[in-house]
Amino acid sequence: MTIRAFSHLANQALLRRLEEEAAHQCVSDATLLALIAEVDLRRLYLPEGYASMCAYCVHKLRLSKQAALKRIKAARAARQFEAILDAVAAGRLHLTGVVMLAPHLTRENAEELLAAATHKTKAEIERLLAQRFPQPDVPTSVQAMAP
Repeated sequence: MTIRAFSHLANQALLRRLEEEAAHQCVSDATLLALIAEVDLRRLYLPEGYASMCAYCVHKLRLSKQAALKRIKAARAARQFEAILDAVAAGRLHLTGVVMLAPHLTRENAEELLAAATHKTKAEIERLLAQRFPQPDVPTSVQAMAP
């Protein structure tokens, strides 16, 4: 496929096609997370000769290490909170958002926190988390350590 394959489309048709492909990508991302979660749970990477799910994703699936780690973290979170898969598939939550939210999700707050993060950018999710889970201030003084 080439970029020129779409040069014949009128502007509105091109935009519609782009939106359709983005929606398909969201569904594909959610499906990939569900598959990674199940393979990880069953540890099927071991009989395939890989020491970890990350190694499997990098070497067998040809993902970058960063992409593999992000998807594995998101898949593990989705295994605990299946609503994540629905949110990703529907395009309400991106993978980076899932990874950011995952450490803060509990049975008590997952539904509400996922809803609050709907259609938010990374920066907006950072602010959301900072408001809901404030971190202690960093000490203002720096002390030299003895050699």
